[in-house]
Amino acid sequence: MRRYSLLATLAVSCLAFSALQSCKRSNGIDNNSVIKTPYGLFVGSNDGALLNTNDGTNYTMLFPNDRFPFRAITTSGNNILFVKANVHLSENNGHNFNPTYVGYVPPSAHWQNVIWTAEDQSRVYLCSTEPSSNGVVFSENDGKKWKNDAWDQGVSGGMITSITQLKSGTLFAFSDINDSLYRKDNKTANWTHAMPGVQMPTGTSYLSRFNNTLLLTDYLGVNGVQYSNDNGQTWSKYTGTPINAKLLCTNAPLDMVLLVGTDSMGVYRLENGVFVQSNTGLENNTSVYAIAGKVDIYKNELTKRYIYLATNKGVYRSEDGGFNWALMLTGDFGALY
Repeated sequence: MRRYSLLATLAVSCLAFSALQSCKRSNGIDNNSVIKTPYGLFVGSNDGALLNTNDGTNYTMLFPNDRFPFRAITTSGNNILFVKANVHLSENNGHNFNPTYVGYVPPSAHWQNVIWTAEDQSRVYLCSTEPSSNGVVFSENDGKKWKNDAWDQGVSGGMITSITQLKSGTLFAFSDINDSLYRKDNKTANWTHAMPGVQMPTGTSYLSRFNNTLLLTDYLGVNGVQYSNDNGQTWSKYTGTPINAKLLCTNAPLDMVLLVGTDSMGVYRLENGVFVQSNTGLENNTSVYAIAGKVDIYKNELTKRYIYLATNKGVYRSEDGGFNWALMLTGDFGALY
């Protein structure tokens, strides 16, 4: 009996060891439950279709081609919102989309930051041309209803065309019609002039951010990317961006690197205060319309960070901070989130 028990024990141990080994990849990721916290990436094609993926490889169509290109995509709570001529909302994981804000999205604001989800405030902010809005409306119920925001007396936003939020929580809005910058310090604060009486860099420009650095990008490329480290009081200019190409998007995915997407010249990455081309893996003459960062957290706490590009050649992904790119899906795509 002792011999049988010993052999049985050894057999069970070997089976357990074999099973343990078979549910492990060579890189240590637990295949029993690979992803603990999956991401969702939403991609908008320039013919109007909306796609979704959780791994960058397999895509599901949520909204069919309607021939209207996307300007922006965002999420709030469990809802999905996208901006074309109007704002559309899905409350059921993309099975249906319905208009939620119609007729007042600034037509000249054809970039992601026409809408901004402020997660710390449980609000979505939207640029608006509705006269009573003073330039900004917000939603506190994940995009279902919209309200005019409050402004300091005598301060008018006019035509607000982009909104961003620093890591500190301070919100900024920019009017490229008035070349004016506005700020909102917290959820209950009014919008007010960020730097009254000071001339902003001129041009068709839009806001973005890199941690607590405020950025203003000239869409036409003439003034490049301006930056401010003191909430918009003083501005300097990064060097290295092309002056003969439109700067279609500026984004700091996951706040780990600052990237600029260009018209036909691929993507530029900020290195030691200077922008350099970072196009390894991209096709020639690639236009980059949108940039987003996503994170996979595995069961064994391994974390993988990805950067995605929406381009006229397809959806590209980088796993090394924007140095190298791999084509994930062919097509002509103008937005992602």
